[in-house]
Amino acid sequence: MLVHGNGFAVGGGAAERVRVELDARGGLPGFALIGLAGAPARDARERVQAAVLNSGFAFPRKRLTANLASGSAPRSGPAFDLVLACCVLAVQDEFDPERLGQIGLFAELGLGGDLRPCPSVSAVTQAAAAAGLSGLVVAQADLREAHAIGALPVAGLPSLAAVAALLRARPGGGGPRAGRAAVA
Repeated sequence: MLVHGNGFAVGGGAAERVRVELDARGGLPGFALIGLAGAPARDARERVQAAVLNSGFAFPRKRLTANLASGSAPRSGPAFDLVLACCVLAVQDEFDPERLGQIGLFAELGLGGDLRPCPSVSAVTQAAAAAGLSGLVVAQADLREAHAIGALPVAGLPSLAAVAALLRARPGGGGPRAGRAAVA
């Protein structure tokens, strides 16, 4: 199964959308990241796996290969944690993978699944709007900065579990959106 998500690389005060592809297939379980090298890739794999498990979800016992496809922006740091974790949840059928491909995700994950703020949220909000995405999910602490741009609907959430609940909610049908702009 192949799923797609939207993350963002930030450099020099500008942000660029990074298409994240995750392929899940049979074979020996593993988690490979293409597009991040060395220690950042190892760190991201460990953070994502711990956050998924500590949020009460199962981690797939499959061969996972994630590709961070970007034109020129540097792809490093924890800002890809949330989009990678959501791709993992999508291959586990926690929500419709198609919804994941329509929004942007930008937050660091704590090992317990909490969403942590990332710098340059204003630039990311503008990049998400320029990419034609229908919304953006950021850490709760980044909501005010992202919402001030006014370029697209933004949800500021506290945890990976809350993001999964948002993506499971029917579009336009209520769900866990109280106090936030509709995103998905």
